[in-house]
Amino acid sequence: MNQHVSIPGWDDFSVQLKEDLNYSETMLERTFYTYRSFVQKFCPADEDDAALKVKKGIDNVSTAYQKNDISKDQLLRMRRLAYRLLMYMDTGKISWKRAPLYGKKFGNDHNEALLGRLLEDAQGRHAESILRRDESTIRQFILYCESVKSKDVEQMGVMDLIDFLGWLKKRRPAGLKAAASAMRHFYLFLTKQDLVPNHLLAALKPWDTPHKKAYGTFSTQEKEKILGAIDRNTPAGKRDYAIFSLAIDCGIRSSDICSLKLEDINWKEQCISIVQKKTCIPVTLPFSRRSGDAIADYILNARGSSPLPYVFLKFSFSDSGMTSSLLCVRLKKCMKNAGINREPHERINMHTFRRSLGTDMADSGSTLEMIGQVLGHSCPSSAKVYLSFSERSLKECALDTELFSESREACHD
Repeated sequence: MNQHVSIPGWDDFSVQLKEDLNYSETMLERTFYTYRSFVQKFCPADEDDAALKVKKGIDNVSTAYQKNDISKDQLLRMRRLAYRLLMYMDTGKISWKRAPLYGKKFGNDHNEALLGRLLEDAQGRHAESILRRDESTIRQFILYCESVKSKDVEQMGVMDLIDFLGWLKKRRPAGLKAAASAMRHFYLFLTKQDLVPNHLLAALKPWDTPHKKAYGTFSTQEKEKILGAIDRNTPAGKRDYAIFSLAIDCGIRSSDICSLKLEDINWKEQCISIVQKKTCIPVTLPFSRRSGDAIADYILNARGSSPLPYVFLKFSFSDSGMTSSLLCVRLKKCMKNAGINREPHERINMHTFRRSLGTDMADSGSTLEMIGQVLGHSCPSSAKVYLSFSERSLKECALDTELFSESREACHD
C-alpha cells in the first residue's frame, strides 16, 4: 500500500467518486457529511500514516456503534466510505466492490464449524435470503452460548434455549418468530447428526408456530389502477412502471426483479431467462408488449449509464441495484395514489403479484403442474396454495345445499 501522510481531501476524493462511480450531486452532498463526520470525529489526529488513521477510525466507529452513540445506518455508511478511502489511497481508483464487514464477531472454531456444516447441508433447500437470516441468528446464538452461558452449542439444555429466546425477545421482538425458525433449522440438523437429543426441539415449538393464512391478491382492475397511478414522466416513474408491469406479466419474485440483468432480456423472443435466487431453477418467461416497451423506455430514457449489470437501479442512492424492501415501499406509494386500501392481515407486498398470477391461472383451469412451471416452483405441490385463493376451485369444493334440505326433511319425518 502506498504510504500517505494525510487522508485525501474532499475535493480530490469527490472528483474520483464522480469519475469512477458516477455519483450525482445529491449523492456527493450526502457523502460529504459522512466524510466530514468520519474524518473529524473518528480518525485520530496524532497518527502520521493516513491508512492507519483510517483503520483506527473504523475501529472507533465500531466502538461508537456498540455504545449506541451512532445508528447502524451511520455505521455502514462510514465503513463504506472508509473502505473507499483506503482503496483510493492504495490504487488511485474507486470501484463498486463491497466493503468488508470490519469488526464482525465469530464464535470458536468448533461452533463455527457446526454452522458451516448446516449452511452447506441447507444449500439448495432454502432460499439465499433464508440462509443469510439463519446464519445471522445462529451466530448470535453461538456468541450467546460462549459469552453468557460459557458453553458449546451441544451443551445447551432446554432452559438455556428458553433463556436465549427470552433474551432475544427483549432485543428484537418483531423478529422473534423468524429467529425461532432459524433455531429450529439448526436443531433439526443437530438432531439428525445425533449431536443433541430430540426433546430440545420441543422447547422451540411454542416460539415457531407456522401461520396458515390466505393472503390477499390483486384483481385485474387493481393492477391497472396501480399502473395508472404512476407518473411516467419521471425517471423513477418509468422504472416503477416497468417493474410492476413485469411483475404482473411474469409473477417473478422481488429478489429476481432486483437481480435481473441486462443480458437476461431476450428482446427478439420477448422474454427473460433467469436462474431464480430462491430455488436456483432456471426459467424463461415471456412478457407482454406493454412490459417490453416500458422496460425499453426506462433503459433508454431513465436508467442512465452505470457499471452495474442490473436493469433496475436506485436513483437516490446509486451504490447498488434495487432492493426488495424498496420495491415494497414504491408499491405502497402507488397503491395510496391509486386509492387502494387493504387490511394489514392481507400482507400486500411485491409477492402479491406472484400470488395474483397463480390465482388467475388456477381460476382459468390451469393444472398444478402448469402453475408450478410458470412460477418456477421446485416442487409442483407448492402451487396448491393458489387453490385456496381460487374462487372457481373453492366453488367446486362446495357441497350441494339440497342435500342439507333433504336430510332436514328426513329428520322431521
